[in-house]
Amino acid sequence: MSQSRVHVDQPPTFFFLGVRMTVLLSSEQTGGQFSMIEGVMPSGGDGGSHVHHNEDETMYLLEGALEVTIGDLIFTLKAGETYFAPRGVPQRLRNLGDRPARGVLVTTPGGFDGFVAKAGIPQGSALPMAPPTPEDVKGLIQIAAAYGIEILAPPDHDGRKPAEVMSAFEKRGNATD
Repeated sequence: MSQSRVHVDQPPTFFFLGVRMTVLLSSEQTGGQFSMIEGVMPSGGDGGSHVHHNEDETMYLLEGALEVTIGDLIFTLKAGETYFAPRGVPQRLRNLGDRPARGVLVTTPGGFDGFVAKAGIPQGSALPMAPPTPEDVKGLIQIAAAYGIEILAPPDHDGRKPAEVMSAFEKRGNATD
């Protein structure tokens, strides 16, 4: 199958769970083969525990360090290192360091970029950048499900899980630890 050639000079950027995500190549641009996203997670950032049912995830870390959990494997990913998380396996990324972590994420096949665009806040938006409310969490769960992502536990915020976020998950019946 022949693919169109693509050059992106102004990729869209979104803020999602405190992480700045720039969609370098979307699944639409790659014919659905993959998505490529640059992510910058601040110190204390946490993506929460989740499962991608539709895509595999690979990251190359450019700067900083991340605690990575893939299934029962937990390790520190350092700049210059890579991980692969197959679809269907629980995963979590946390920045326990004192500086931002920056990496390039590739998901195969594409599609995760659509979730980021739908659930994230576009850069330059007037929307507030606040911790998620229970309503935000409910909306996120619904959007995630539409993209084949199962949220197992919400992110920690500075080592504490906000009671209102946990309440929303408990009402849904999710385990949190």
